[in-house]
Amino acid sequence: MRHFRFQIADCRLPALCLLPFAFCLLTSSLSALPLYRDSLPNGLIVLTYEDPRLPTVAVSLVCRSGAAGDPQDKAGTAAMMADLLARGTAAMSDDSVKSIVEFLGARFSGDAGQDNCALNIRTLSKDLGTALDLMADAVLHPAFDPKELELTRSRMLSNARRVFDDPGSEVEYEFGKLLFGDRPYGRLTGGDTLSLPRIKREDLVAFCSTYVRPNNCFVVAVGDVIREDFVAEMEKRLAAWTPGTVPALTVAPLAMPDRMQVKVITRSDMNQAYVQFGHPGIRATDPDMLATRLMSYILGGGAMSSRLGISVREKGGLAYDVRCWFDRNRLQGGFHATVQTADPKTAIGLMLQDIRVMHDSGATKKELEKAHNYYTGSFPLTYASTYGKLGQVRTMELHGYGMDWLSTFPDKVSAVTLDDVNQAARDRLNPGRYWMVVLGPVTREELGLSDVEWIE
Repeated sequence: MRHFRFQIADCRLPALCLLPFAFCLLTSSLSALPLYRDSLPNGLIVLTYEDPRLPTVAVSLVCRSGAAGDPQDKAGTAAMMADLLARGTAAMSDDSVKSIVEFLGARFSGDAGQDNCALNIRTLSKDLGTALDLMADAVLHPAFDPKELELTRSRMLSNARRVFDDPGSEVEYEFGKLLFGDRPYGRLTGGDTLSLPRIKREDLVAFCSTYVRPNNCFVVAVGDVIREDFVAEMEKRLAAWTPGTVPALTVAPLAMPDRMQVKVITRSDMNQAYVQFGHPGIRATDPDMLATRLMSYILGGGAMSSRLGISVREKGGLAYDVRCWFDRNRLQGGFHATVQTADPKTAIGLMLQDIRVMHDSGATKKELEKAHNYYTGSFPLTYASTYGKLGQVRTMELHGYGMDWLSTFPDKVSAVTLDDVNQAARDRLNPGRYWMVVLGPVTREELGLSDVEWIE
């Protein structure tokens, strides 16, 4: 039976109530949300979200470094390392790990994004101890078995080749190269056909030993778990995990083009053109992130109700889907606008016009009210499920939004004024100064663009 526990904000548990292990306790709790944040002596942060409605637990051990830390000519290093962490340890082969996972009916995997990589496991709460044994062994005693490495490389190479099977993915890749150049976000998270063969076992060992350190990681547990018990289990398994010096990742600001720079990839066998354009954007931690997010939603957040959606889809009948957004990553991301259409000249013209009007004249009070309602109404649904909670808590911790993020987000959104949104439009939109990629049955001349520098 689970014991009843009341919550007191910003409290410290009396020493006599602690289980007999030593750890630094940094506690925060939210009214109505059983979410807690603790710290172990080696610097590992442990976040628990207690939700006993189902007898399951989802756990992510997240490293705050990801593909952005890959060596420049070895894109895919973080992704390969994360995948292999879940494919055997010094004491257990991949087959042994799989046998245990299958016996438990659990899921165990590694993944990587631009700003983080993680080990993820989901299991019945009665089997959590065994699942945590697997996770701890993976980070304490990684094997990077040569046989498994080659199998993972083969899978990743297949995925890399498929990028160019999808026109939308190819356009996104080409646009990323223009926007980011040789900076980290310009490389594929999963690597490419040139970089993946270059990755050696020693590269994986070096990445892991450099970045996968307790003081550069945090653990999120969501589900049928008791906070005190879970922290004790993590301390018991990972006390020997030693912290290290983690190099800071610094990147020069993105270059803003002085005018539109366009790359056209003519494919006469296609019946529609894929378009993506944009320019440098924001970081997830920029002070005007929420104002920029609301402005972007009004401009192109929905295919039917946004300005771009109304002009290009509803009134123009030119595309099924048209959108724009700002990346929200640790490093500076981009502003993106995309459309798939049989009439790229007209669609692009309308999009450029809508962005210009938003920059010059801003949003209306009615549009902001609709954006407020959308975000305040939809946000709680993003953490209604177990994986939703896990994802939101990961984002909250990764970007340092604070333990009150989930409970105060609607209030923060509601506090964004029309002046804030319109200032974000003036500051963050740069009409006419775009990188653009167009892929499809179209030539430069057919796009009808002026004051353009064409990219070969």
